[in-house]
Amino acid sequence: MLTATLTPAMSQPVGADSSEPDVHIPLHTLRGEPRIWADRLLSVFKGKQIDGVEWSMKFSAAGLVGNRFMLGIQREHWGQLDFSTLSQALAMPQSLWMRVVQDMEHARAMFFAYEPDGSAGTYRIYLEFMPAPEALRQHGILPLGCGYKWHPASQREAAVTAYRMRHLEDRAAFDAHLAPYLAKLANPVLRQVAQDIVTQACGQADPAGFMFLEVDEADTRRDSFTVTFRGADLPLRSFIPDLLRLAASLALAESDVLGFLLPDEPRSLYSLAAGAARDGHEFLTVYYD
Repeated sequence: MLTATLTPAMSQPVGADSSEPDVHIPLHTLRGEPRIWADRLLSVFKGKQIDGVEWSMKFSAAGLVGNRFMLGIQREHWGQLDFSTLSQALAMPQSLWMRVVQDMEHARAMFFAYEPDGSAGTYRIYLEFMPAPEALRQHGILPLGCGYKWHPASQREAAVTAYRMRHLEDRAAFDAHLAPYLAKLANPVLRQVAQDIVTQACGQADPAGFMFLEVDEADTRRDSFTVTFRGADLPLRSFIPDLLRLAASLALAESDVLGFLLPDEPRSLYSLAAGAARDGHEFLTVYYD
């Protein structure tokens, strides 16, 4: 999953005057083919202006997935990308690319993501439309964007996901709408961790300003939500004990969780996703910058 929040633009093009990778992303746990494909995505943006970078970590009984990263580019910076060669550079199925091109007309930002999956991994392009606040209030729920996911090693389409943004007027409306999603979570630790994160966020900012996202995928078992905590300051390190407790409840190694974190870097948790994944397993994902 993803969020629709861009972090502030970097002060200089990534990679400029530096021997570091194009974007400083902790890929230290990736080896072999996954690292090759992660680096290939980053190489497309060498010397380009990146408007936002986010990381995420997904917990489920199917396993722990870290080193998920996503780069965001706002529409005004699209001119630096060569769209005539982009699909080839990203080994994207041509039919999927044509859908992206068609939908780009309405998008305000474009995101590019990599996710390890036990083999080569997957790429994803996400187009964000972002409805106007007054229109969202009027209609209650509107399309937010669409994600296009594929396996670059085989150039096979993986999923197309539509995201909807829901307007929730106040804390009472937010709590009432979230409650059924939390109630469906069978793992009590996963449910409690999700609730605790939401509660802390609500204590810092008005939930009426949060972004509540829902997903729609044809012919899959995915049923999840995402909340982006706009206005809240949630240091990631303060949630590490909860994440380790969650890992234990899913028979995931504590050392693997800690291995994805860089303790010397301040990170902020700003979004949470939870629910049932395509494989039917319950999951919880934290997004941080």
